[in-house]
Amino acid sequence: MITDLKAFCRLFYLSTAIPVSCCHYPTGDITSYPTVPGDKALYKSIPSDIIHLNKNPDYFISQSFGYFGYINVKSMESGITIGPVFSTPVSGQAIHSFMLEWAINGEHKETITHFLSHIPLLSFDQFLHMVAYLHLCLNDEQINIGQHFGLDNTSAIHEFSNLHSDQVINAKETQRFHNTYEFERQLSQYIQNGDLKSLKQLLKTTADLSGGIMADNSLRQEKNLFISTAAIVTRSAIAGGMDMEQAYMLSDIYIQECERSQDIAHISTLNYTMLIDFTERVAQNKIPQGMSPEIFQCIQFITHHVNEPIQVGDVAEHIGRSRSYLTGKFKKELGFDVSSFIMRCRLEEAKSLLTYSNKSLSEISNYLCFSSQSYFQNVFKKKYGVTPLQYRNNTHKI
Repeated sequence: MITDLKAFCRLFYLSTAIPVSCCHYPTGDITSYPTVPGDKALYKSIPSDIIHLNKNPDYFISQSFGYFGYINVKSMESGITIGPVFSTPVSGQAIHSFMLEWAINGEHKETITHFLSHIPLLSFDQFLHMVAYLHLCLNDEQINIGQHFGLDNTSAIHEFSNLHSDQVINAKETQRFHNTYEFERQLSQYIQNGDLKSLKQLLKTTADLSGGIMADNSLRQEKNLFISTAAIVTRSAIAGGMDMEQAYMLSDIYIQECERSQDIAHISTLNYTMLIDFTERVAQNKIPQGMSPEIFQCIQFITHHVNEPIQVGDVAEHIGRSRSYLTGKFKKELGFDVSSFIMRCRLEEAKSLLTYSNKSLSEISNYLCFSSQSYFQNVFKKKYGVTPLQYRNNTHKI
């Protein structure tokens, strides 16, 4: 049973770095962690949004897209508010909106920017689970998040079904149908195979595609189509052997650039660039298809740990198998041994760092756990026919 709410909130903040305030209603005493310059608490009064909350616990989303959760602590005539929490890094506009919402003087902008930028990012789903967890801690009551917050409400299905029916009828009357399935299937296949030649040919010969209407203006339509394509491309590249985390991160970069653009022509060029980029990366790191889930796990583990001194035994331990079992299975499915693949991944990462970073040869060698810079240079030249420095100079000339 929690008896000191302020101590609970303080420890919650220190362990999560998520802002929290507690309010004792009879006295109006409010304490926040952390404090904001010039104020004892982040909230000078109970946020007006909370007054209209009718559940316990509940949440609201501010104009700056910050998530706030509220838990009424029944036994203590008190309540706690957590937030703001964001699912993406805060932008300048979000900071400006936040300061307006809470009437924070402009002289504190630098401090507020630092404050908001250091709050851990949580998805909306993670945030709601945290609210539910705090409610369980403070009120000894467990809730079903989907039911409590209305997330599993399916009442809109009927409305969507009606819209769907109307659109099907309209498509038949206008003879305008989706015809992108075969294109998407071929696109996915070529990317998964790292087949750049066939991909370029497909893009040259496809001009009459008709997709759906996903927005109410042309710019948003192109952005939505781009995001849909990015999803297909990313999953195809992963299936083709591209490192999972690198694929998702590269996809995020392209989508962010697309979202920033206000030029439809630029989005079209970006789409082509993305297709070529992913396909080339798959081709450079081609892994035979049809691998077992165990070997797929091994590959992901190795590519995620190229900057650590991992060995065959570490990979075997990761999948809970013996070293001899892994060695035989890896060789049978992929045609090369585990040690060779670990080295191959390190050298491919070295190529990327030589091309896209300013790290010195010594830094790259240390980062990728080579025993010495001279050893790194020797194995690199043996693999690619040029020294790391020659490779860097050649790529920077292109």
